[in-house]
Order: sequence, then C-alpha cells, then structure tokens
Amino acid sequence: MKLQRFNVFDIFIYILLGVLALTCFFPFWYQFVISISTQAAFYEDPYHIIPRSFTLDNYVQIITNSKIYTSFLLSVLFTISAVLINIIMTSMAAYALSKDYLRGANFIFAAIIFTMFFSGGLIPWYILVLKIGLRNNPLVYVIPSAISTFNLILMRNYFSSAVPAGIIDSARIDGCNDFQTLFKIVLPVSKPIVATIALFVAVSQWNDWFIPMLYISDPKMYTLAIVIREMVVSADMSMSRGLQERTPVIFQAAAVMVSIIPVILIYPFIQKYFVQGIMLGSLKE
Repeated sequence: MKLQRFNVFDIFIYILLGVLALTCFFPFWYQFVISISTQAAFYEDPYHIIPRSFTLDNYVQIITNSKIYTSFLLSVLFTISAVLINIIMTSMAAYALSKDYLRGANFIFAAIIFTMFFSGGLIPWYILVLKIGLRNNPLVYVIPSAISTFNLILMRNYFSSAVPAGIIDSARIDGCNDFQTLFKIVLPVSKPIVATIALFVAVSQWNDWFIPMLYISDPKMYTLAIVIREMVVSADMSMSRGLQERTPVIFQAAAVMVSIIPVILIYPFIQKYFVQGIMLGSLKE
C-alpha cells in the first residue's frame, strides 16, 4: 500500500487545525477543572488548568436541588417540541420558496432576509408576545422560535441544490400532492440538513434563559437554564453577604458542566450529518 506523502502545507494545515481544536476545547476543560476544585485551590490559582484538588460538592448541591428534575423534564419536553415545530414550519416554507413556479418567490424570500438585518426591536417583540397571550404560557417556549430565517435559508438552498428534481417529478406522476411530496419524499432524503437544523434549534432552546426570564413568572414552568441561572445568582448574592463559603465562580462552572451534558451526549450521533448539511445548505446552484 502506497503511503501518502505530506508536504509543508499539509503540516501547516494540521498544526492550524490542532490549535483551533485546542482553542475550542480549552474553555470546556477549564470549566471542568474549576468545577471540581476546592475553594482553597481556586484562590491559590484561579487560572490553573491541571486539577489540584477534587470535590463534587457543587455538583451535589445542583443535583439535589428539588427544582432540577422538574426543570430538566420541562427542558427536554420544550426542546423536543421546538425542534419538531421548527423543522415542520421551516421545511414547508423552504420547500415552497425553492420552487421556481411560485409567483413572487424571490420577493418573498428577499422580504424574509430583510428581517435578518432590520427588526422592530426587543420592546415591540415583547409587547407582541404579551398581546397574543403567551405570558406564563408553555407555548412561549416554542412559538417565538417556530421558524428561523437563517435555518430557512439553509434548507431552501439544500432543497434547490441537493434534492434531485427527478424524484419530485416522479412523486407528482404517482399522484402525490405538495404535502405528501415534502414529508414522504423530500424530507427523508434530506437527513443532513434536517439534522443540522435540529441541532441548531435544540442547542438554542436548551440554553435559552432569556425567554423564561421575560415571560415566565411561574416557578413551576421554569426550564433547566433559568433554574441554574437562579442558583448561580443566589450563590453569588449569598457569597457577597457572607452567608456561604462556596465561591460563586466554582459553582457557576459546575452549573455550566451540568447544563451542557445533554448536548455533548447528542452531538456525536448527528455529527456525520452536520458538515454535509452546512456545506450543501450554504451553496446555491
């Protein structure tokens, strides 16, 4: 078997990619090291990256909190719901806009892109959500994020460039309407872009604490992100008042590690679709 030869440029690329990978990995490693550090070790060197001590007290405090389990289940429920609704809404809009025979498709698409650069702002958006009755309503977790312009662009371009026109024509000949063609033919062969958008929506929804902070005042409807945020803020206030000895930075690091565990567990299963979905969805033939 002939061995592949490496030139200077290949070595440079590998070194560059290695540095970039370490740069991405370092924040996670630092948060993990800090989260298992004792208060004495943290004060001795707040920026150490090699574990000098080991304690799980912060993790125990987070896990034993009575609100964690309920908020975790709610986060899972709202995340799954948001992903499903976003995929359905985005795919229907992208499929329609990818068709040349749709009158005014280019104008509609340009108007949608316009919203990426100009919007009414936070205050009109807040008033709108209140007026349609979504305050303290579980639907506030899924309706405002039901469709994303960026995801719509990716999926529209994917449908235009990666989905063969022949299979759509074959579906029409067999008597399928547009909805049957989309959900039975197009989406099953578009797994890369579907997985990519599902990942984007899931991560955004899972880490979102801004929406519940604005519109949810009922603690029973808090998600994991807002519960962890409240625990971090409470630890910070208690520390400033001298009511506890635990350093808020260490507690915050443990909270961050707990919140990203589900994302880390899910990502490897859809990684093989991610790059392909991004590449094909970002190009337009």
